[in-house]
Amino acid sequence: MNPQIASIPQALTSLAALQRWGRLLVIVLAGACLTFAQQPWGFWPALLFALPVIIWLWWARPGFWQAALTGWAAGFGMMLVGLSWIAEAFLVDIARHGWMIPFAIGGLSAGLALFWGAAFALARWIAPRPGVLSVVVLALSLTALEMARTYVLTGFPWGMLAYGWMNTPVAQISASVGPHMLNLLTLLIAGLLACNGRSQWPTIAAATLLMAIWQIGATRLAQPVPLRADEYTVRVVQPNANQREKWLPEHIPTFYNRALDASRGGDYDAVIWPETAVPQRIETPAVQLAGLIYAWDDISQATDGRPAIVGTRRTEPEPDWINWYNSLAIVGQRGEILGQYDKHSLVPAGEYLPFERQLARLGLRAIASNTPGGYVPGEGPQSIAIDGMPRVLPLICYEAIFPHELRTSGPRPEWIVHITNDAWFGNTAGPWQHLAQARFRAIEQGLPLARAANTGISAIIDPYGRLLQTLPIGEDGYLEGILPAPIAQPLYAQTGDLPGVTLVLAGLAGFAAARRRAT
Repeated sequence: MNPQIASIPQALTSLAALQRWGRLLVIVLAGACLTFAQQPWGFWPALLFALPVIIWLWWARPGFWQAALTGWAAGFGMMLVGLSWIAEAFLVDIARHGWMIPFAIGGLSAGLALFWGAAFALARWIAPRPGVLSVVVLALSLTALEMARTYVLTGFPWGMLAYGWMNTPVAQISASVGPHMLNLLTLLIAGLLACNGRSQWPTIAAATLLMAIWQIGATRLAQPVPLRADEYTVRVVQPNANQREKWLPEHIPTFYNRALDASRGGDYDAVIWPETAVPQRIETPAVQLAGLIYAWDDISQATDGRPAIVGTRRTEPEPDWINWYNSLAIVGQRGEILGQYDKHSLVPAGEYLPFERQLARLGLRAIASNTPGGYVPGEGPQSIAIDGMPRVLPLICYEAIFPHELRTSGPRPEWIVHITNDAWFGNTAGPWQHLAQARFRAIEQGLPLARAANTGISAIIDPYGRLLQTLPIGEDGYLEGILPAPIAQPLYAQTGDLPGVTLVLAGLAGFAAARRRAT
């Protein structure tokens, strides 16, 4: 180790000297600390404390496999604590699914941590000596593997380091570079802080970089909420349907009538209901359940003919099968369906299972699907024109966690509608983290966002990701507010991840080539 630019603090030398299991436990705990930068805690300094500790312990043990184990342990700790809220979904039907909790959370965390293990191992191979070069390479490799986590096996980019900056001006830089490059900047800042030897320039460089990004974001946040010349008012409905009761025939009328009552009266231009809020399907004008009839014109009567954007389902029959879709419908003046959108990014094990048709015959089905065979993905992202309203980009639940899936062909939408059912996760960190990711999508696209969540957190969000109105978890009611205007299309919305992917891969390739020449 070069003592001029990198040294392990004296307080950590005893930790670095621990035997394998003790050392791994410390690394897991450091990874777990990263979670507290996420919502609802929002303690962003955890990023700048825990990441240097992980890097110091990574430096302390040489070897490729030691590096892989260090990265895996840090990633496992972060995922295990950060995804613990998933357990709540298995408790909805504890008799059927409760036994899966340790396997689901432990297995998912261990699997996702492999990306971190691979990143730390790759960085060790390219830059084996501690110091500034090694943290630059680690930042590039971990950013690359976190990008891969967004795509591999349908992707699950939940809990990225970038989201730890949500309630700070730093989050605004994602409008220009996106969340993956904010991951890179976070890792560079924390890595430079880890280089705390006798030379102070890495610390000064880290502080300068952070202050510059902070100031850029603060300047952006100094802008007022953008207003439109032609005002549009949206009403966001939160029926607060408990997941254990949501689909029970005796309780459906209660939640359905709550949504209808919340849609009556007022002077709004469009109303938004959450995901799967109505029992009837798009292709049927009405459905009878437990002696009661639910019809699309119930909604148009409650809204006095104003457009209603509602979460529902639809089916497409095949000769020996029925395909089910998790959908959004636009209900018109007389209960007619003016437009529809099918969710295309489905939750693995939640909304579909691999080989689900075969497994359904054995009685197995996805947790969040009460349909045989689960759901089928839609065609992809699309914007929808609504009479009397600006063109909208719909997102259903899980789709809000994918930054790259908001790009559509055709005219630019002027706002985003996000409908979701976070009732599965109760009053845990899950709904807060889901909301934070939706706020990032508003920042990246420069678009206002209206969010209808079954049990909360419903919100109206401006193009800078600021919360204008919210309804808390566990309350029924509605929000009503003027839809902010979109702002000029940010750079990230125009380019997507291509510049970042190019930079990261070129950087890794360059450093790898330099290492091969040196050896």
